[in-house]
Amino acid sequence: MSFSSLPIIDLKDDELTIVKSMLNACSTTGFFYLRNHGLLDAQQRMFTLAKEFFRLPLNVKEKHLITKDNHGYVRRGQENLTTSTAKLIDEKEAFNISKFFQSDQLPTIFAQPDNYQFILQFQHDCYALCMTLLTYLAQSFQVASDYFTSRHKWEEKSADTLRLLHYPAVQDYSETSIRAGEHSDYGSITLLFQHLNQSGLEVLDRSTNTWYPVEPYNDMLVVNFGDAFEYWSKGFIKSTVHRVAMPILNAAKENERFSIAYFCHPNDSTLLTPVPSKLILNRTFEKDAHAKLALDHENEETLTAGEHFQRRINKTYTY
Repeated sequence: MSFSSLPIIDLKDDELTIVKSMLNACSTTGFFYLRNHGLLDAQQRMFTLAKEFFRLPLNVKEKHLITKDNHGYVRRGQENLTTSTAKLIDEKEAFNISKFFQSDQLPTIFAQPDNYQFILQFQHDCYALCMTLLTYLAQSFQVASDYFTSRHKWEEKSADTLRLLHYPAVQDYSETSIRAGEHSDYGSITLLFQHLNQSGLEVLDRSTNTWYPVEPYNDMLVVNFGDAFEYWSKGFIKSTVHRVAMPILNAAKENERFSIAYFCHPNDSTLLTPVPSKLILNRTFEKDAHAKLALDHENEETLTAGEHFQRRINKTYTY
């Protein structure tokens, strides 16, 4: 399995095939495509709502600026995702919808009753899909089937976030420009919905320092593993580094880009200590250059998911 051809997991396959495929994907690329996930129609409606919001005037969007609880509007240039020593400003805007949000925390377009109920359902459907994947992954690790899901209880506090993303069209840019700087995700797994064959997402093979494109397919979403699993697996699963590159300029082609991400996180109080699996029993966690920057905590024996998230988010935003 290589980064030049990411694995595809089909949820209509039999359970044994899915479990084997999950183990293969998590131990090699850390990125895979997911087919027959059941959210095709919902994702299209969510993209329609996202576009309507991002078309609003800036002063309207800024009435809901992001707060330190990671909910709200992120202005273009406000976020710096890069975990490398190069500090670039991301050429994008976003709207983060945190877990347990209320309608009065949303812009009018999202707070309308039908839209509000739809967003609630979409958010919970994304969470449910993540729980399905975590159950299969527990079987891959040969631990109790609820080992991971019991650490992602919906009713308990966590940093789960539904994120709408817009990368505005550009006519020109400098060599230091980036749409989303290279980074790993902070939680356990991420669902990414890409749109209308709008490319730009790239994944890093950390062993060779080579970037590969993650091509968009409307009928499949992308799943990747985050920092929690690199801790839990003592580096057996890599929290895969990715970025969104600037587009190739072509006057005949529109280069605006939209995507939607669902970031699944362990409950805040969950320890990031290793999984009791024989797969990693004798493994030593040897950190590479990225892990030394992003997973740099001294208190790893007592580190919680909430603490890790807060430390990483504090390096990301200018409030």
